Amino acid sequence: MSTQYSVLFKQEQAHDEDIWCCAWGKSEKDGTEHIVTGSLDDKVKCWKWVDEQLELKWILEGHQLGIVSVDINSSGTIAASSSLDAHIRLWDLDSGKQLRAIDGGTVETWTVAFSPDGNHIATGGQSGQILVINVDDGRTEFKLDTRGKFTLSIAYSDNGKYVACGAMDGIIKVFDVASQRLLHTLEGHAMPIRSLAFSPDSHRLVTASDDGQIKVYDVKNATFIQTLSGHSSWVHGVAFCHNNLHFASCSADKTVKIWDVSSHQCVNTFYDHRDQVWSCCYNNNGSKLVSVSDDKAIHIYDCPI
Repeated sequence: MSTQYSVLFKQEQAHDEDIWCCAWGKSEKDGTEHIVTGSLDDKVKCWKWVDEQLELKWILEGHQLGIVSVDINSSGTIAASSSLDAHIRLWDLDSGKQLRAIDGGTVETWTVAFSPDGNHIATGGQSGQILVINVDDGRTEFKLDTRGKFTLSIAYSDNGKYVACGAMDGIIKVFDVASQRLLHTLEGHAMPIRSLAFSPDSHRLVTASDDGQIKVYDVKNATFIQTLSGHSSWVHGVAFCHNNLHFASCSADKTVKIWDVSSHQCVNTFYDHRDQVWSCCYNNNGSKLVSVSDDKAIHIYDCPI
């Protein structure tokens, strides 16, 4: 078990352009760990994490513009990517083949997230509507109305009950999936919400904004808990550790921070990227963290749990 935070591995020049998104998954079939990254070079890359090294497994091509969001389903077998070309693509991580291309409309699809059961993806963008799409046939099953606000970020709760979205105007909306009803509108940020994440117990929601702040909300009661300050520029990403004790954030200030959930204190800061950091994600047991940056590098960190 780790006793301190450290940089475990660096993959320099992982893409030809800035890397804006990443996801980490573990195959239920054989235990293989994959990290998927998306870049402004129009490519999605699938990396195999083995013996504390990254090995490039697949270069997934098909998007015509930069990749802005990626996710991996809970079984670790399928990746989803969304792009400024207004398409969502589903990829088989075993074969490297494209399973499906879904037209997101005439405007950018800015964010994509798998439901916990892996049967649906939720996506949003300039249209202001959240589309909930069936993975098997690519059909839009229903839409969640955000009142026409540009949706930058989407997250499912681990219990599958909620979908939260963050908008360009700094407003967060939480929907009930079963009834497709808007439950809560959360305010507090003054600028765009780049990322949001539910705690593993689905009780809390953490949000990241261009205002440089992280905010924590109680989901059930729709109450504000605390503002966390520490980044000196836009906060691009937040990700919860699966032990429910920590979460990570990354920023345009080039840093990645680890926060203690109970005390709301920053317990570690990584200063290793040379440019703004766009996304971070924990592995399945929360012992490792990956981050990606405009410096075209992928960093893997050892995190005590």
